[in-house]
Amino acid sequence: MIQSMTGYGKATAELPDKKINVEIKSLNSKAMDLSARIAPLYREKEMEIRNEISRMLERGKVDFSLWIEKKDAEQPATPINQELVAAYYKRIKEISVTAGIPEPADWFATLLRLPDVMTKNEVQELSNEEWAVVHVAVEEAISRLIDFRKQEGVALEGKFREK
Repeated sequence: MIQSMTGYGKATAELPDKKINVEIKSLNSKAMDLSARIAPLYREKEMEIRNEISRMLERGKVDFSLWIEKKDAEQPATPINQELVAAYYKRIKEISVTAGIPEPADWFATLLRLPDVMTKNEVQELSNEEWAVVHVAVEEAISRLIDFRKQEGVALEGKFREK
């Protein structure tokens, strides 16, 4: 059976506090060219995901995305590291004086853009139970992409026979 190289698959996994979205797209390519964007909690499984995609699809330019949607609307605000903001402020003022560079017009906006000012230090671990649910969604998205490719292949075969 002819399979198109173009395809799309999407699946979701529902967990008590979040929804996991998995999306995979493919285009024509002679080799496997896989690009993956994976939510930080699931990055430890990236090699496993990549191996599964490569095994099941064999080739193509493939874009894979896995992201989280939190269900809780009352999420706590990201904390601002006040000590770091004060240190940045002091250092920028010193540099401004010694280098003769004008101080920023909007201190607040400038300081909030600096590295590590807004950090969330919560460490999450991926449980085996959660991964099992998410892995099913990954497999389902890949399966839907393959089904899409097969449908496109049937259409291509019809065009070939027609010509």
